[in-house]
Amino acid sequence: MTYTTDLLSNPIGGRQHGFRYTGEFGLNLVFDLEKGLGWKRLRLDVSGVWRSGSNLSARDIGNTFNASNIFSGEALRLYTMALEQSLYDDRVAIRVGRLGAGDEFLSSPLYTNFVNAAFNSNPGSIPINIPSFPFYPIATWGLQVKALPLEQLSIMAGVYDSDVALARNRTHGVDFGISGDAGAFVIGGIGYHRNQGQAAAGNPGNFKIGGYYDTNAYQALSNPTQAKIRGNYGVYLLLDQMVYREDGPESKQGLIPFAVVTVAPSDRNTFPFFCSIGLVYQGLIPRRDCDTTAVGLAYGKFSRALKGQDFEMILEWAYAVALAPWLTLQPDMQYVFKPGGTGDIPNAFVLGIQISLSL
Repeated sequence: MTYTTDLLSNPIGGRQHGFRYTGEFGLNLVFDLEKGLGWKRLRLDVSGVWRSGSNLSARDIGNTFNASNIFSGEALRLYTMALEQSLYDDRVAIRVGRLGAGDEFLSSPLYTNFVNAAFNSNPGSIPINIPSFPFYPIATWGLQVKALPLEQLSIMAGVYDSDVALARNRTHGVDFGISGDAGAFVIGGIGYHRNQGQAAAGNPGNFKIGGYYDTNAYQALSNPTQAKIRGNYGVYLLLDQMVYREDGPESKQGLIPFAVVTVAPSDRNTFPFFCSIGLVYQGLIPRRDCDTTAVGLAYGKFSRALKGQDFEMILEWAYAVALAPWLTLQPDMQYVFKPGGTGDIPNAFVLGIQISLSL
């Protein structure tokens, strides 16, 4: 069980000054079906989430990338309900059922060190460009396969029911039907995982490249009255590499830079270009080995078809204090450049704290 709350305010800038609470209670269950049914290496994952609170970005600031990544309206939702079968000494994993593509694709544990949705949990451009992109806490029917042909190489692919209606809170994630109007969302990627084997002595790194395609129809941004364009697509690149490690090969303390780039057609995507860079350091302060410092800059370029909108940029700093294995307090500061991309709203400074409990 987990509980996370964001207490955020914008004392400077935005449309108006405000203070907002956002909360999330999550429950994750894993059933070992090898022990229960004798089916080797088969498990069932079931998870759900209850979110509450209000949206500082929408109500007070007026920017696009939510200041709190855990805001999605006040609703109780079922998330995953999926079977996972491991094969060939865990070198192949097949998942089928109610899934979120964002759990495996376009993700990294480094991104969870941030509060703003531009960083956490997937690149902020993806769910805006692809409204049916299934990511936490929205799941859909899907099938995904991950293979490790080599110790340092991974190949992933997934196909999912692409239905914007699944995001409606009133369905509570238990609308199990497949709409005849819905399309398919297909995504794939290749990953190179450097120095992560058991005998590896160098600093670890991850390099992921991939692409996606959604079969749904999209409205042309430059001319909303014309016929819709069939399909939407994009490519992505994710990089992270530890450049300094304090102790031996088993240590997690050190500095990890990361970078993200997504590119998509400008005629149907709000953000045809998005990038973010950042630094994450675990154990920066002496004798605070489990604390994490994170600083990041995210830039989203609005489509040239959206007249009057240029870019929105987020600068964030966070410091997670591990008070106990089950309790983390994370002071957070954000600066929003050009909220909404128009220049009509003053730049905003966001100040707050995230409190996380894991039981």
